[in-house]
Amino acid sequence: MNKTTMCVVTGKATLIASLCYSTLSANAATIAVDCDAGGTIMSALASVKPGDTVLVGGTCKEHVNVAPEIVKITLDGQKKTTIHHPGSPAASPHAVYIRGKEITIKGFTVTGGQDGIHLSGPASAVIDSNVVVKNSGRGIHIDKGSIARILNSTVEESGSIGIDVTGASYAYIGVFIPRVPALAPNIIRNNGGPGINIERTSGAWIVGNTISNNKESGIAVHRNAQADVVANVINANGGDAISVSYNGGVNFTSEPRRDGPNQTAAGQSNGGVAIRCIIGGYVDGPIGTLAGTQGAKVFDNSCADRVTTTR
Repeated sequence: MNKTTMCVVTGKATLIASLCYSTLSANAATIAVDCDAGGTIMSALASVKPGDTVLVGGTCKEHVNVAPEIVKITLDGQKKTTIHHPGSPAASPHAVYIRGKEITIKGFTVTGGQDGIHLSGPASAVIDSNVVVKNSGRGIHIDKGSIARILNSTVEESGSIGIDVTGASYAYIGVFIPRVPALAPNIIRNNGGPGINIERTSGAWIVGNTISNNKESGIAVHRNAQADVVANVINANGGDAISVSYNGGVNFTSEPRRDGPNQTAAGQSNGGVAIRCIIGGYVDGPIGTLAGTQGAKVFDNSCADRVTTTR
């Protein structure tokens, strides 16, 4: 029986689970990849084991595919590495395609794909301290029951949506988990559609981010999706600051967070209204200083308006 299997089978006992974790940690390896010297991330992924770190440098002109059987690894670009999709032909149109679980990808610039980072699942990943820029479709796309934590990153100049969460998936955007008080704010800007889109029974915590100058709404929540939206700066988007539709729901306060209301900076009003709700759904909580050039809010008769002016 190998060590990984031992951890799965005997993990019901707390002490034994701890010993298994220690064994995996002791055997973890760091694999160095220099793309400028001809190395590739995909070559390193062929031999990784749980707990390993792939330490990458240079410009990697490749499609990175993290297969479903890969779990608990870290890809570390050291804030100096670029993953640039090579164009056609390639195994996937996306620059980074993740189907594994508990994957950490940090410190990269990711560019040139249809999607910059695409989770398809169910997959799970921590996306930390990356710049996801100039991808023709979406910057980050999360679907098929996947879970992502998006932290300390910039998502910009995508052809359509900045961050897209769909297909019964969940995203923590700007916070690792709700009960950790420290924020890890993202910048989502200059994308060709909404800055953040949550849809199709998905959910999100969206906390402490700056969402600006996207061509459509700052945040869109629709098709039976729900989001807790707290302490973000939402400026100068082409559409509404926040749009809710088709039985979506947005909460502006949510336990245990105490981060304050959402804001729009003076002179940076969004192109639509601050809050729009149509075709079912609700919005609940303080509006903060959210602002749109067309007014504070528009709700049709099918939406529940629980917006307040005070916290």
